[in-house]
Amino acid sequence: MPGPRNITILGGGLSGLTAAYKLSRSSISGQKITLIESTNRVGGWINSTKHEVEFQNPDIKREMIKGEVTIESGPRSIRPRGSEGAKGMLRLLKELNLTSSILPIPFSHPAAKNRYLLNTSTSSLTALPTSPLSIISSNSPLLKGLLPSALKEPFRPRLNGFTDESVDSFFARRFSPDIAQNLASAMVHGIYAASSKDLSVRSAFPSLWNAEKEYGSVVLGMLRGGTASKKTKDEEDELGELGKESKKWSLYGLKGGLSTLTNSLYEEIQRSGNVEIKSQESVKSISVQPQQGEQNGMVEIETTKGKYTTDHILSALSSSTLSSILAPNQSLPHLDVNPYTSVGVINLVYPLPPSQIHPAGFGYLIPRSSGSLNPFGVLGVIFDSTAIPLSTDVKGVTKLTLMLGGPYWSTYDPKLTPPKTNEELVNNAIQHLNGIFPHLEDVQPILKLGKIHWNCIPTYTLNHGQRLRELHESIQSGGWNGKLSLIGNAYGGVGLNDCVYSSESVVNALGQGRSVTGLERWENWE
Repeated sequence: MPGPRNITILGGGLSGLTAAYKLSRSSISGQKITLIESTNRVGGWINSTKHEVEFQNPDIKREMIKGEVTIESGPRSIRPRGSEGAKGMLRLLKELNLTSSILPIPFSHPAAKNRYLLNTSTSSLTALPTSPLSIISSNSPLLKGLLPSALKEPFRPRLNGFTDESVDSFFARRFSPDIAQNLASAMVHGIYAASSKDLSVRSAFPSLWNAEKEYGSVVLGMLRGGTASKKTKDEEDELGELGKESKKWSLYGLKGGLSTLTNSLYEEIQRSGNVEIKSQESVKSISVQPQQGEQNGMVEIETTKGKYTTDHILSALSSSTLSSILAPNQSLPHLDVNPYTSVGVINLVYPLPPSQIHPAGFGYLIPRSSGSLNPFGVLGVIFDSTAIPLSTDVKGVTKLTLMLGGPYWSTYDPKLTPPKTNEELVNNAIQHLNGIFPHLEDVQPILKLGKIHWNCIPTYTLNHGQRLRELHESIQSGGWNGKLSLIGNAYGGVGLNDCVYSSESVVNALGQGRSVTGLERWENWE
């Protein structure tokens, strides 16, 4: 059975671009592919920009140093393992001839070895343990009880009769309330910019949930569950030398920033000549038209610039946005259940080398804190110059990225009010840094950028998987069957690898002539 003749992709972020690229390579003769993006650029939350900076040479008075830095206002690194899409991402980079652009961070690198938590009571950094010995030797109150909790965890009874649990409850039950407060909340701040009390452990961290179900213990599951599957080994063999090398990496970036990936996808799509990209065009509504004779009903798309018809839609929009554009009599369940979190992202560049500002490492996360101890609602700080060092950046500077807001602006009590201006956002970030690194009070950043990314990350609340199963069934059994597939971060993971995996899976199914919702992974969810 042939796939749809006309396919329209909604959204030009990584998921939409990957889908368009994959379709352009596998499209059959006469197939029409259209991508609609509401803004004037593609790439979505991935956004790497270059900026000129100038500062005084500390060794030669009256001499100015000029150069360029690459700034990431969104994601900046990728993991080579830990998700189904990890190998697919590497395969994509290989297809795009970007393997020479990969910046690997090996396990021996400070960014891989050193990650920190901030103790807001003392404004001091605590290194996260990397071995049992480092746990024993730590006297930080943030790690209090970690070792005994880990030793006791395999003997704790498993949870029966429940289909889901919050991350906070899971860690408190399996380890201790202190571990849930200090480690789990910080981890969730760094990945989802959400409250660990709201986030589903089964959907956000399925390996932890499955470890308890299969082994009765998270610790035992981590120890016993490390064997690579046959599928993973086959993918590594397919990647050849790249697959072997990636085993040595903790994470990796790309020369020129992660926009190197999205720009390359865009260029390949343009080069293919069989994808039409409509930018600065917002979708107002989509609806399935009545069937006419033996011809299946087409999907009508109304945008700010006109009306179009198509056979099939791939939606990479947020689930709440998709819900808002469905025709009232063709709505789908649960799309607007999960809230989206908003994050203030601040990029600062200081005219000092990293060794004069912060310890070597990736950065620090901040556990859930009261308003008085974290008045600006800071979630974490990335030491960019160390985390993903770029050889093209001018020497002698330090790049830092701060993330503010998330649950501090939405669910934590007392709720903080988001800054009204980008200038206020930046000033809050600088004040925070001055409190952690007091010597920065006498140093002015040579570059200051700040912006709030509104509704950028979905929070998978409890029973997310069950809702996806019901959404899958609703698409299959209704008028949208065979006409709508869902991709992007709203469903099966917020990481870049997850986005690539969702797009690749849907395109492969369409290429085989199968009707696909994009939610097949949840059809047997219990």
